[in-house]
Amino acid sequence: MSDLLFDTPWWLPTILAGLGIYLIWSGNRRQESKVRNGGLILLAAAVAVLALSYFVDTPKETAVKRTRMLVHSIESRDWTTLRNTLDPTVTLGVLGAMDMYGKRDQIVQGAQDAVDRYGIKNVHVLSTTAEQSEQLITVTTTVMSEQDYTQGYPITTSWKLQFQKSGKEWPLVRIDCIAIGKMTGDQAASHFPRPR
Repeated sequence: MSDLLFDTPWWLPTILAGLGIYLIWSGNRRQESKVRNGGLILLAAAVAVLALSYFVDTPKETAVKRTRMLVHSIESRDWTTLRNTLDPTVTLGVLGAMDMYGKRDQIVQGAQDAVDRYGIKNVHVLSTTAEQSEQLITVTTTVMSEQDYTQGYPITTSWKLQFQKSGKEWPLVRIDCIAIGKMTGDQAASHFPRPR
């Protein structure tokens, strides 16, 4: 129910507004004030639903925004924002391989080392999907970046980020690299700088 109010599908305010406009028109035509007023209420409800959806973020929308902020902070080399986006106990691993970093400081240092080593620049989020259960939000994203290492040839990477409910907060607790280009598992893991 909260998704209908705070992450409103396009069709809900459209139907409310359409019905409201029809009732206003019909009430005016037949000079029935109750019908016209009902239309005004439906039109106001459509505006209220749109405003709620725009101004209030659901936990899922917040997780997607934090994912984009994380990507942008790496592109702009804003290590303070990256550190603040991550929970202190967050871990990073490669699917089908091993855990690479066991805490936030190792992830930030690994990101700094990777940006310097590969000359990562012009990072763009290509796609993002989010799924929410009672205690977990999983955001899957595909990112494209240009790198000096590949002489400017763009590389795509796929990531899975997990936000786990802790009280009223949803801290980022796990990051998994799904693929780097066509490399997965141990082959992808070999491209991560070793933790210091």
